[in-house]
Amino acid sequence: MIAARVRVFFRRLGRIALLLLHTSAGVLLAALVLPLLRSRRRDALIVAWSRMLLGLLGVRAVVAPAPTVPGGALLVCNHVSWLDVFVIFLARRVHFVSKSEVRHWPVAGWLAQKAGTLFLERGRRADTLRVNADMAALLRDGAWVAVFPEGTTSDGRSLRRFLPSLLQPAVDLDCPVVPAALRYRTPDGAYTAAPAYVDGMSLWRSLLAITAEPGIVAELRFGEPIAPNGHRRDLAAAAEAATARLVGIAPADTAARTPAGPPA
Repeated sequence: MIAARVRVFFRRLGRIALLLLHTSAGVLLAALVLPLLRSRRRDALIVAWSRMLLGLLGVRAVVAPAPTVPGGALLVCNHVSWLDVFVIFLARRVHFVSKSEVRHWPVAGWLAQKAGTLFLERGRRADTLRVNADMAALLRDGAWVAVFPEGTTSDGRSLRRFLPSLLQPAVDLDCPVVPAALRYRTPDGAYTAAPAYVDGMSLWRSLLAITAEPGIVAELRFGEPIAPNGHRRDLAAAAEAATARLVGIAPADTAARTPAGPPA
């Protein structure tokens, strides 16, 4: 018992120390190097930094190829952890939409802004309209934008009702919506709750839970692109059903069993 605790202590200590070094390097890169690079090289650097971050935390990503679509696309995915962002980056460079509180996280919020994240102030219709306009501009330019339509995180075994408000740009631009699903497993394939960022958990507590694990496998899968025919509510329902199938949940059960949370 004592030996196991000692192993966990040193595992955490080593990973957190490496994470601090890696984050410090990320700050320097974001401040001094990213502004000098063209978009393709900048994107490649962000992806490489994300891959190394996951490796330092003991997370092995198993990522399916993202579907090929002409022009921009709106990626919708279930939301389990702050790790989700870095796993998705390994499949495709995207611009995330995140709650405005993330912008005020020490260091991480600043890095997210430098990586092109759009920040949404929750509960303000005017701000939703502003972010939708920013999303539309990116989509017109051929970029991918990623949203977590549940509006909050889950434990990875359930799915909350998809909120339709951030899907409006796809409807307006007739832009394909790409459903995706994230699952976290132990190396032997069992479910793990360690990455789940839920129930008011602090970022520090979440980090301690993740770094204590011998290893975590992050699985990312994609569904077929969905054409945005009809109202955004219909699009949200179709995207929710597709994501539920990818997660392995009966689509008819998701909304009924899990109430919607506050928008992220």
